[in-house]
Amino acid sequence: MHSQTSTTQTGNSEQNQQAKEEAQQQTRVLVNMLFARFKAVYTHKFASAYANPDEVKLAKREWAIAIKGFKEPLLAYAVERSKETYAWPPTIAEFLQLIAKAYSAYGLNDPRSAYLEACQCRVNPLEFSWSHPAVYHAGATTGWYSLKSDEEAKTWPAFEKNYSEVVDLIVQGQVFEVPSVPLIENQQEDITSKLIPELIEKTGLPEGDIACLLYYLKKTKGTQIRARYRAKSQADLEQKGFDISLPE
Repeated sequence: MHSQTSTTQTGNSEQNQQAKEEAQQQTRVLVNMLFARFKAVYTHKFASAYANPDEVKLAKREWAIAIKGFKEPLLAYAVERSKETYAWPPTIAEFLQLIAKAYSAYGLNDPRSAYLEACQCRVNPLEFSWSHPAVYHAGATTGWYSLKSDEEAKTWPAFEKNYSEVVDLIVQGQVFEVPSVPLIENQQEDITSKLIPELIEKTGLPEGDIACLLYYLKKTKGTQIRARYRAKSQADLEQKGFDISLPE
């Protein structure tokens, strides 16, 4: 008889392997897209740079390693810049430099700098002075409590993925802003900031779920709407099997 732990570990392993294979397939698709664009842009110069199928195969393998983790919008941006910059197909190093310049062109930090900035946030994220809203949104998706308390081995890959997705949307023209919220009493904000980690520890629920449960604290104390939101949050906790009384 298999234990629940063994079954869960097997399931997680299969999911991780599937995700890895899907990522590798996506990278191969992007490399093929790059080579097709280079061939169209540089014509006979591309053909002379990659004279036979074996060279193309080896080159694609190296490019796949180099662009791992990047998405199509950022790569397409770099291709457009390479057309303006290089008379011959760019080397991997030259192409990566174009990607790095893409971040500054949009007023963005590179992923690592953005991660370190998010980890430095020790106040209400809505009040932090962000270099770009993209950092806030990537941090919010990753989870502020996780960024403060979990190890880098867990938070860095998650943040890098989330930041990359936000950057791709920005390159496509989407505008991000740090959300504004009505000012509330500092005392209520202090209560919320203390309650979130406490409830995460007691329930094991994600930070986003806890924040939703405590949304009622943003409403004026003593009002019916605050009471209704609190009652709903209390009922949600009880439905999940937690005997925890939320503050008024």
